[in-house]
Amino acid sequence: MPVDILKQDFDWLTSTYGKINGSSVLDSRENVTHEIFPDKVIIGTAFVNCATYQVYFDGPDLEVNKFALENPANEDSPLVADPMTDIDTAELQSRWNDLLKNIRAKEKLQGSGNARQALSQLFYEIFEEDQAILAIDELSEFVKPDPGVIWEELAVALQNNGNLAEFEWSDLTDTGIYALNELEPIQLAGIVLDVPSEEDYEDIVAAEDFAQAALDYVNMQLEEAELKIVAVGTALDEFQAFTCLSVADQRFSNAIKHMAALCLVTLY
Repeated sequence: MPVDILKQDFDWLTSTYGKINGSSVLDSRENVTHEIFPDKVIIGTAFVNCATYQVYFDGPDLEVNKFALENPANEDSPLVADPMTDIDTAELQSRWNDLLKNIRAKEKLQGSGNARQALSQLFYEIFEEDQAILAIDELSEFVKPDPGVIWEELAVALQNNGNLAEFEWSDLTDTGIYALNELEPIQLAGIVLDVPSEEDYEDIVAAEDFAQAALDYVNMQLEEAELKIVAVGTALDEFQAFTCLSVADQRFSNAIKHMAALCLVTLY
C-alpha cells in the first residue's frame, strides 16, 4: 500500500514552515506533534511504541523511515529503525493529510483578517435566530482570526444560552452526565441521560477510543430527540467543553464544517 504524498505539497510545507531545528506543529485533535525541517518532515503518532515517520524526497522519489521504541513497554528504551506495516502506511497517510488540511485552514483563517462574519454565520447554525442575533450583537466589530479568541467568543455565547458544560473526559460517564443533563436543549427535550451501568462502563473502558465510546453511549440516548453531544474547543484535551446541538436539519453538518474552518476541533 503506497503512501500518497505529493512532492509539490512536501516542497511547499518544508519551504514555508521548515526550520533548521524543526518547527513543531501540534495536531490538536489527536494530540500528536509533527516536526517540519527544510529537508524532511517527521510525523508523530500516539502509538504505544511512539512510532515516528521520517518523510523526505531523494530526487523525485519519496522515502519513509520509521523509528519506534525498541521495547514499547519501556518508554526509556532507545528508538530503533522499524519496518513499515500496512497500519503504519494508513497512519502516515491520515496524519499527513490532516497536517496539510490544518495548516491550510489556519492560513485561510488568518488571511480573512476578521473572523466576525464567519463566527456570526456559525451562531446562526447552532442557535435559534433570536439567540443568534443577541449573540452577534455581543461581538466586537473585530474578532481576531485566532482559534483561541474565536473559541472564547463561542464559549461565552454557548454559556449565555445554557449550552456549555466543562469537565474532564474521565468524568463523562459519571458526574459529567449530570452536567450534560443541565444543558438547555436536553432540558427542553425533557430527557434525562442515564449514567452507564457497570457492564456498559466496562465496554466503554475496553473500547479502543474511550472518548468516542463514551460519546457514543451518551448520543445513543439522544437519537430520537435528534440531538447530539459534541466535544468542542481549540483541542481535544483532558479537560473538555461539551455542547448539545440539533441534528434535525442541515445546520448541524454546516456548523461542524464552519467550526473546522475556524480551526476549532470537534468530536461527536
